[in-house]
Amino acid sequence: MFIYYSLLFTLNYYGLYNCNPLRNYIKLSNKDYIQLIGKINSVIHANTVVIMSLLFIFNIIDEEIWIKCLDITRGYCLYDTLMILYYTPKDRNMIIHHLMLFFGTYSDFVSVYPMNVSYALIAESTNQHLYFGWLLIKKGKDKTWYFNINAVILLSMFLVFRVINFTYLFIFTLQNCSYLEPLAILPILLLNYYWFCLLLHKALCATVVISSEKIFGFIMDYFKIIKD
Repeated sequence: MFIYYSLLFTLNYYGLYNCNPLRNYIKLSNKDYIQLIGKINSVIHANTVVIMSLLFIFNIIDEEIWIKCLDITRGYCLYDTLMILYYTPKDRNMIIHHLMLFFGTYSDFVSVYPMNVSYALIAESTNQHLYFGWLLIKKGKDKTWYFNINAVILLSMFLVFRVINFTYLFIFTLQNCSYLEPLAILPILLLNYYWFCLLLHKALCATVVISSEKIFGFIMDYFKIIKD
C-alpha cells in the first residue's frame, strides 16, 4: 500500500515542478525550487502523521486505523530516499534517517507500544518551522522579526519533540525491550542531537553578530556625537 503514497508524493513533485505560476511567484533558482518542492512534500507528510498521531493519542481514532496510516510514512521515506539518491547522494544523514524510520515502522515495537511511537512521530511537527526559516534565508529575510520568532519556536520544539522526546524513547526501550530496539533508535537519536547542536550553533552565532552590530553602531554614534 505504501507504494501508492510514494507515487502520490512523486506526482505532487512533478506537478509542482511544472507549475510555472508558483515558480514565478517564489522566484528561486532551479536548484532551490527543487529543494522547496521536496520540503513541501515533507511538510505534507509531517502534518499528516502528526494529525493522525494526535487523533490516536486522544482516542479519536483506534489503533488499527493509526497503524494503517504508517503506510504514509513508509511511502514518503521511499519517495524521498530516491530523490536524495538522485539529487544529493552525499546527504547520508537523511538517507540513514529515512531507512531507520522505514524499517522501524515494521518493528513489533510499533504494535506493542503504539502510544510511544505516536509521541515520537509528533517530532515531525518541527519540519515546517525548519523549512520556513530556510525559505526566509533564501529570500533574504533572515534579519526580520518574524524570522527570529520562527527560530525561537523551532529551537524550542526541536528540543522538546526531538531531543527530550527521543531521549525518553531510547531510555524506555533500554528498560523494556531487547537490545534491537535501542540500537534501532540510537542512530535517529544521535542525528537529532547533531541537528539540534547545528541549529543552536547557528542561533548563537546570529545572536553574537546582531549584538556586535548593535555595539559597533552605538560606538560609531558616540564618536559622531563627540565629533559634532
